[in-house]
Amino acid sequence: MKKTAALFLVVGAMLMVACGGDRNSSQTSENVKIVDWYDLPADATFDTETPVTIKFWHRMGADSQNMVNTWISEFNAIYPNVTVVQEKVANDYAALADKVALSITAGTEPNIVESYPDHVARYAQAKAPLALNTFISHPTLGWTQEEQDDFLPGLWAEGQSYDNAGTILSLPFTKSSEGFFYNSAYFAAHGYEVPTTWDEVFAIAEDIKSREPNAIPFGYDSEDNLFITGCEQWDAPYTGYNETTGRGEVLFNNDTAKDMVKYFKDKVDRGLMLTRSLNGDAYTSDIFKTNSRLYMYVGSTGGTRYAYIGASQSVFDAGYRAGIAPLPSFTESKKAQIQQGPNINLFKKASEQEMIASWLFAKYMTSAEKSAQFCIPSGYAPIRYSAYETETWNNYEATIKTEPTTLLEAQNKLVKEAIEMFLNHGENFFTSAVFNLSSKTRTEVGALMVKILSYDATDEADLNAYIDTQFQDSYDFIVN
Repeated sequence: MKKTAALFLVVGAMLMVACGGDRNSSQTSENVKIVDWYDLPADATFDTETPVTIKFWHRMGADSQNMVNTWISEFNAIYPNVTVVQEKVANDYAALADKVALSITAGTEPNIVESYPDHVARYAQAKAPLALNTFISHPTLGWTQEEQDDFLPGLWAEGQSYDNAGTILSLPFTKSSEGFFYNSAYFAAHGYEVPTTWDEVFAIAEDIKSREPNAIPFGYDSEDNLFITGCEQWDAPYTGYNETTGRGEVLFNNDTAKDMVKYFKDKVDRGLMLTRSLNGDAYTSDIFKTNSRLYMYVGSTGGTRYAYIGASQSVFDAGYRAGIAPLPSFTESKKAQIQQGPNINLFKKASEQEMIASWLFAKYMTSAEKSAQFCIPSGYAPIRYSAYETETWNNYEATIKTEPTTLLEAQNKLVKEAIEMFLNHGENFFTSAVFNLSSKTRTEVGALMVKILSYDATDEADLNAYIDTQFQDSYDFIVN
């Protein structure tokens, strides 16, 4: 038994090491597919008589698990021969990914799993994920083009970010982004319009600073997201695919990205801005709601309630109100904000009927009604336009007070506004290329941003030399 367990761990470790290698390293043709597509025949049907069992792995809490159990019961009423076993196998996404990677080596991987794109790229090293292209386009089991277009475009596109051949390996499930939070009462008192560009943000910040010298008017929670989104907005290459080899490439070491970082560095140096790391690793929302020296911040829409949680009713009664808007951009013509939150992916199986059953349950979980049901208590965004037209959503809207009188009512109103940002600005959301080095790149550019923002340069030449060195060092660390 011990020998078998040891072998299992060694093989699992081999998979994890392999995931650090260069994916598609043996491919040289254009439009390389990260995994082979399963060719689901056009005349394929689902056998509704023969029993089939599928497994769904996740890391959900109790409330979400209860909701999924309800969905399973409803799905079983439609397909009585399908047994869906949902199981919480980890407490966080990293541990879930490790568990799945080990199960792949043992041939015991689930049928469906919650996953981030980096995790799917990891599983793809073993060619394990199921490409969904022929399932989606299937004439009877799939989605029509109209149904595909019902998904918010940025969220849908993330499922194709794994190679340059359009391979769809995941479906959006529970999504969030970042929002621009602002003290709306303070803005109204001083006649500020909600900014749509970074220059407008920092014009407001300068005005606040002139009146309140001790203020640091603006905060940004995630340095990782700041760098990645900045690259997108400045049209600076970050990561991508080589069109000839299909391999993922690390591209952020360029002059435009350096200019972007210097733009925000200038604002930090002038006391107009801080980040979470520069704030002692404390969320900037904590200053926003409890201290009058910060009036704007960018944070996760998944944490929208924290614009109010921790504030007192007396502060609310005194007029404190929070607003939310889409992320400001570098130029009006280039709106872009990062998307976050897990997707679901499926795995290849020997049985076509088992894969079809998994696909049908995935379709059920991503339907408009189920998306609306999941988002309301969780604060995640519905993934389909039609989710905002469901009875569930309409009933939810009716409970929101347009003029809240309590902190809880104000929280609920702000969460609804954060969720609706996806409906009204779905074209703004983007995703980056996903490959074996993308997770490492994200972590490293966040650290790079912190180093540069906190560097005390003696002059412009010193700063430029430091930026060049740090960019090169970070690039070398990632690719070597």
